[in-house]
Amino acid sequence: MAYKYKNYIFDLYGTLVDIHTDEEQQELWEKMARKLSEEYGADYTGADLREKYLLACKEETEALIEKTHAEYPEIKIENVWAKLIGKENVVDPGSLEPLCIFFREASRDKLCKYPYTDRLLTDLKTAGEKIFLLSNAQLFFTRKELEDVDIAKYFDDIFISSDKGIKKPQKEFMEKLLKKHGLNPAECVMIGNEVFSDGGVAKANGVDYIFVQDGDFSKII
Repeated sequence: MAYKYKNYIFDLYGTLVDIHTDEEQQELWEKMARKLSEEYGADYTGADLREKYLLACKEETEALIEKTHAEYPEIKIENVWAKLIGKENVVDPGSLEPLCIFFREASRDKLCKYPYTDRLLTDLKTAGEKIFLLSNAQLFFTRKELEDVDIAKYFDDIFISSDKGIKKPQKEFMEKLLKKHGLNPAECVMIGNEVFSDGGVAKANGVDYIFVQDGDFSKII
C-alpha cells in the first residue's frame, strides 16, 4: 500500500494506546504515604501527601516557566517526589523511577493497545515509512508502559515531553524532532486525539494533522 506521507508522528495515549488513570482516589494517596514512610522515612497522611504533591507540582511548574519562559512547560515528576522525600532525606531524582512506576501503576486501572495499533505500525514500517512518537507524558511512566504494550520497537525516535521540558502544543517540541532528523514538514503528518495539543503543534510547524480517536485509523489505512 502506498502512503501519502514519508514521516508519521504519533501521539500515544488515546491514539495508539488505551489508558485510564485516577489520581483522585484516596486509597492511592494512602498507599503512597505508606510507601514513602517504609522506604524513605517520610511522614505523611494520605490527604497531606496529596495536598503537598499538588503544591510541589505547582512550584516545579512555576520554577520551570521562570527558567525557560515556555508557554507549555512539562516538569519531571521525579523532581516532585524528590522534593517530598527531601523533607527527611536528600534523594537523587534519577533514582526514583521505581517509585514513579509504583505511583503510576497504583493509579492506573487500564492499559492496552487498540486492536489495530500493531497492524498499522507494522504496515507503515513494512512500507518503509518513518515512525515517530511525540507524547505529552512523563518519561518514568511511559518508558515502562511502552515496554508493557510492546510498541517501542516500531519507532525511529521517541520524544517524551518531560524529557524536553516542554509539551504540545509548544512549537519547539515538534521542531526539535523535525530538526534532529532533518524532516521536511511537507512530508510529515501528526496523528493524535487532541485537536488543541496535537493539531496545535502540527499547525505551528507547518505539518498536516489527522485526528484519530480510540484507535480508529480509518483515515490513515
